[in-house]
Amino acid sequence: MNFTEKDFIGIFENALPDGYCKHLIKEFEINQKLGLSETRIESEDAVAHKKNDNQMYCNGRNLRFNDFENKDTYSMFFDGLQECFNLYADKFSIIRNTRMSARDLKLQKTESGGGYHVWHNEQGNGVHSSRSLVFMLYLNTLPDDACGETEFLYQQRRIKPVENTMVIWPAAFTHAHRGNVVYGDNIKYIATGWFYNE
Repeated sequence: MNFTEKDFIGIFENALPDGYCKHLIKEFEINQKLGLSETRIESEDAVAHKKNDNQMYCNGRNLRFNDFENKDTYSMFFDGLQECFNLYADKFSIIRNTRMSARDLKLQKTESGGGYHVWHNEQGNGVHSSRSLVFMLYLNTLPDDACGETEFLYQQRRIKPVENTMVIWPAAFTHAHRGNVVYGDNIKYIATGWFYNE
């Protein structure tokens, strides 16, 4: 795994075993066909030009994932995430003074024209104040002309979706961000969630 950091945004290349991300996309598609996903338009009454993607929440019990190479798919994700977190916490050791854990996983599928286009932070102006860090794994690589980057407002940075790249950043207002539009005949898949203060 290759770890780089700038502006408190940690980027971890090759975070999980080869083939894992393609497997998780396949599992998303299986569960979507079973009707276990929802759009933000359905779940949040969002308007499409602000928030438009398909998502499903996973807690390790509510969805059935086939194993990856004879290992539990859900557990493997959090094992890989923990390795990333450890590197991030080594860099910013004061994090270890706070007990925090990542509990659940949200899978998202963003089709052409879609995305989460509203500037926001993950603490939701205090609504989710127990969220401390955000994690996101890009499950596939998008070509340059597809865009679909994660854009950070105050850092003036765009992170391009590259398969098997994990990103971790602070959940506070300092890291307001948005998901840029996916263009062309492309689909963006991510797995995301939060580390909560305990």
